[in-house]
Amino acid sequence: MAAAQYTPESLDTLLQQLSLSEDAAPNPEEILKHANNVLKKSKGNPRALHTKVVALLNLDRHEDAFKVLASQEGQAIAEIAVLERAYCLWKLGKPQEAVDWVKKAPASSRGLKHITAQAYYRLENFEEVSKILAELAATPYEAPNEDADLRINTRAADALLAWDGKRGNIADKKVSSEDLEIFEATFNAACVQIACGKFGQATVLLKQSRKLWESIDDLSPEEKDAELEPVIVQEIYVSLRTGKFDQAKKLADELSAKTIKDEALRVVATVNKIAVDSQTKDYNPYLAFQTYNETIKAATSPKAQPFGFQARILAQDDAILSLNIGKTNEAQNKATRYHTVYPSEENFNAISAAAQTANKTGADVNKKLEKLVTANPTDIGLAVSLVQTRMSAGNITGSISVLESLFAALEPAKKFQPGLVGLLVKLYEHQGRKQHVRKILSEASEWWRSTPQPDLTLLRAAGKSKLESENPADLISAGEIFSSLLAANPSDRNAIAGIVASYATTEPSKISNHADTLTPVDKLIAGIDVDALESAGVAQPPRKRSAEDEIAPSTKAKKTKKRKPRLPKNYDPSKTVDPERWLPMRDRSYYKPKGRKGKQKASASTQGGPVQEQTIGMEGTKVISVPAPKKGGKKKRGN
Repeated sequence: MAAAQYTPESLDTLLQQLSLSEDAAPNPEEILKHANNVLKKSKGNPRALHTKVVALLNLDRHEDAFKVLASQEGQAIAEIAVLERAYCLWKLGKPQEAVDWVKKAPASSRGLKHITAQAYYRLENFEEVSKILAELAATPYEAPNEDADLRINTRAADALLAWDGKRGNIADKKVSSEDLEIFEATFNAACVQIACGKFGQATVLLKQSRKLWESIDDLSPEEKDAELEPVIVQEIYVSLRTGKFDQAKKLADELSAKTIKDEALRVVATVNKIAVDSQTKDYNPYLAFQTYNETIKAATSPKAQPFGFQARILAQDDAILSLNIGKTNEAQNKATRYHTVYPSEENFNAISAAAQTANKTGADVNKKLEKLVTANPTDIGLAVSLVQTRMSAGNITGSISVLESLFAALEPAKKFQPGLVGLLVKLYEHQGRKQHVRKILSEASEWWRSTPQPDLTLLRAAGKSKLESENPADLISAGEIFSSLLAANPSDRNAIAGIVASYATTEPSKISNHADTLTPVDKLIAGIDVDALESAGVAQPPRKRSAEDEIAPSTKAKKTKKRKPRLPKNYDPSKTVDPERWLPMRDRSYYKPKGRKGKQKASASTQGGPVQEQTIGMEGTKVISVPAPKKGGKKKRGN
């Protein structure tokens, strides 16, 4: 039947039947074809326009769908196509416009909330994403598998919150058994642990992700391989962070970053591959520089745009790669430019300092860094660089003085960063300065407790440090810290133990409700023979000298080492040693000169033998010796 024979009512019925077909999956191409035929005869037909938009969206023709909605005819369906327009804006990389459009809607449906959460996700407003997802999870589900999608998206939002530095109590959230049955949810849970620095738990969850991936049977081999690529990328990162370089290299060699279709994932995989290759002997920094820039230039789609925390890292990588190939001026310029974009990122000044000291060594590097630190007293990157150089030279005290000066110049929000506090604490502990450790942790914990999202790891370290004090005020303060930790996570048994230890001697009445929840001591020591341990004594570490030597030092005389006698090569122990062996040969009794002339010379010699002399004896005088004249001597002139 020709399209011209349809009436508007019959066209509406046909479109409705095409859209709601139950016998088979609707064919978007056929629906689009019929909708266009209707619009040719009935221009501006609302149902035909709406059907056309939905068909275009199903065909991933988002730009064409948006053109229809933005056209003059499309204004007629503006009120009924709020969801479709918001979806188009989000898919076209316009998340802020999508949020603004949803806010104008008279009512927010469940579908609009899902799209709004996705838009906030791209806007990096992860707190709002978590809030919307929590509202959706608390209300009845409407779509198939919506509960699984919500768990997946919630875990993804948690991971991004942690990566963005807003961990809060995310790290203490337990992974539900339902999450461990879904591949995507388990992978996102692993990402949460990675972002929180808990690589041991992340490794376990990544292994579980692989097992769940193997059980996927509703995808083609190519699609299934694509699902595994993010898992391998994270496994490489975890292996590098945990020092398992061989494993990281093996995984990096198996995964070809160039074949990854997801542009955003390809960038991350390339950076991880460069990090692995940089640890090898045959690392080529020029090839790494080229590969990095080619990958960045190829990532042009809206979905490939990095999040803010990723962009900061990529900017640092860009400057460092330039520095590695000797482009010191370019590296310094990049570091300066990026620092204006990310003023809170202190590493750019450290990169700039490295570029300025690239051709310097030893004391020259220290002098240059000291000048830079003096000129920029609040720059964390420069200060940490100077700390590192002084630590390399064994100057721990000098490193501490640099950090103390930095802490004095910084505002609390910056100086009480967990990493910076941890560095100073470690240096204090290296010198055994427990009072200083307790003081800095106390100051940091007091500030963090006044913030909306305190750092639980730092609070736990501060509470533990105060437990070592004998001051009742410190113990009470430790109890308050552990109480706040327990309020954040009621299942935190470490916090319960901390409360009991804090108030046991100061306020015993506060531990009655908590002490009973801890494992009884009798159960902890069951099977341990205390008497046997006491009789065995305390194990002593091995010593270089025995205990007897320490109690009664040896009085034995030191043995002199006998020198081995040096004997001639022809020595015969059976023969008598010549007693005249110490005399010169000519002085020995058995010496016989060879030849006639030799005998004459020997007889005329005065050494060791008598000489005939002529003497004139005179009374009262000594005997004067007159040597005998030489025979045959030639008369000299003048005689």
